[in-house]
Amino acid sequence: DYLQTLGVNAVELMPIQEFDGNESWGYNPTHYFALDKAYGTREQYKVFIDECHKRGIAVIVDVVYNHSTGASPLAKIYWNSSDNKTASNNPYFFVDARHDFNVFHDMNHENPMVAEMVKGSLEYLLTEYDVDGFRFDLTKGFTNNHSNESTASNYDADRIAILKGYNDYIMSIDPEAVVILEHFCSESEEKELAQAGMKVWRNLNYAYGQAAQGTRNDSGFGGLWTGKNMKFGAYVGFMESHDEERNAYRQKAYGQEGVKGNLEMMMKRLELNAAFFLTVPGPKMIWQFGELGYDVSIEDGGRTGKKPTKWEYLDVPERKALYDTYCGLISFRRDNPEFFDADAEFSWTVGAGDWDDGRFITCTAGSKSFVVVGNFTDEEKTFTVSMPSAGTWTNHFDNTDLYTGDNLSVTLPAGEFKLLTNF
Repeated sequence: DYLQTLGVNAVELMPIQEFDGNESWGYNPTHYFALDKAYGTREQYKVFIDECHKRGIAVIVDVVYNHSTGASPLAKIYWNSSDNKTASNNPYFFVDARHDFNVFHDMNHENPMVAEMVKGSLEYLLTEYDVDGFRFDLTKGFTNNHSNESTASNYDADRIAILKGYNDYIMSIDPEAVVILEHFCSESEEKELAQAGMKVWRNLNYAYGQAAQGTRNDSGFGGLWTGKNMKFGAYVGFMESHDEERNAYRQKAYGQEGVKGNLEMMMKRLELNAAFFLTVPGPKMIWQFGELGYDVSIEDGGRTGKKPTKWEYLDVPERKALYDTYCGLISFRRDNPEFFDADAEFSWTVGAGDWDDGRFITCTAGSKSFVVVGNFTDEEKTFTVSMPSAGTWTNHFDNTDLYTGDNLSVTLPAGEFKLLTNF
């Protein structure tokens, strides 16, 4: 119910296929045809998925096919106990990983038995549990070509062929399924995968973190938007994920004067970030409770340790204001889908060099337009805004008609924004 009220239309679960232990992120898989007991029974998983579907929320499962731990039967059945490695005749795994990013035992995706097992696992999740898609972990490793940290991101035709094969199989079962890759490889490779219908993660954590802290350096958001270089909608952008510190934690630890220790300004700057995130076309991922300014360190209780749930944050006015802004921006997306289609005219000025003179987003679809104006500095500023057309411009969040014309002066306190519409 909380997620439905927030307005999200998909939930991405971190890995739930059987993993070592009970307290884990799930990136240490052992079995691919069982869901982990730590979160419940198979029936409880199905109830959760059904309840999401009743609320119009898709369920995407993070799957880990780059590697398995030594507890996997596929590793144990061909095992070199003297070296504590998979044996050289193991058809499923390499004795030594083919890339520097690997953990545990590196899977051989060019072996037909591995491909058959992976496809069977994907089909099982689609048909038995009715999931709606997948986020593939560490797809950079889906190759037999030797690489190191400096070459692993280079264009690799074999890796592309492997991933296309899995995607084609998924589409043969459910043509509407979503496939997202944690890839981070060359743009030419990501473009080819996107043309085949897959999406790729787009990490803007550092830039949005800098902006949240009130730090100008390296705070440009430009990499979030595909522009003309990538298939429209192929980037799944995010400000936070499980792999990085929370932006609110970074504010608490590293914020500039006027931000660190000032909860009101911290939350306002997170609202400002959200305005320059959720109004950008393409799918956007919110890491759980980012909408409340969750500020517990990733290292609290150990990196993969359970983190406290902070429902009491909803009772804190500054955090509730951030939550309301998220709800409003997501509602704006859902109520005005034409702005987030490929045919809309989108432009923005969001580089680090635009810090002092204001950051702007402009989008037009037919006769409708919106403009976002943001003040990322630490003082009140008046910005001259070139509007896409003349007429009356409404402050969307309080529905007041404030501006008339096509060249406006907009005054904003430090760390605040306005979303202006002409409809």
